[in-house]
Amino acid sequence: MDEARRAFARYASLDPRLEKLWHECYWASPTRGPEANADDVGDDSNHDPAAGWCAEDYFFREVKPKMVALVGWNRSADPPELRTSTAYEAVYMALFQFALSRTCACCAEPDDRQANQSEIYEGCIPPFLP
Repeated sequence: MDEARRAFARYASLDPRLEKLWHECYWASPTRGPEANADDVGDDSNHDPAAGWCAEDYFFREVKPKMVALVGWNRSADPPELRTSTAYEAVYMALFQFALSRTCACCAEPDDRQANQSEIYEGCIPPFLP
């Protein structure tokens, strides 16, 4: 997890638009976003899976199209470090696995990830987030 955070921070330092993608993922969840109650941020118990919001759908519709223009083989601008498969995989992993809160019923994983969400996110937020 720390390695993923460091890799993402390194790539984001090369293109600050990646920071914006982190924010888009991190704050997209109804339990974290502006419509969340200040007391409920990070508390998934009040999330209504029937409301229709799906984290993975959001990621693939809203975030990934922007990401592929910024990192990986589809990136056309320098620096060359961002045009590699390694950069793409690191950014994808950081955004999808750590920044995105998959609190919807369709995306919830059967392991302890959801139960220990605050512990996971505490160590992986890049230094550019408040």
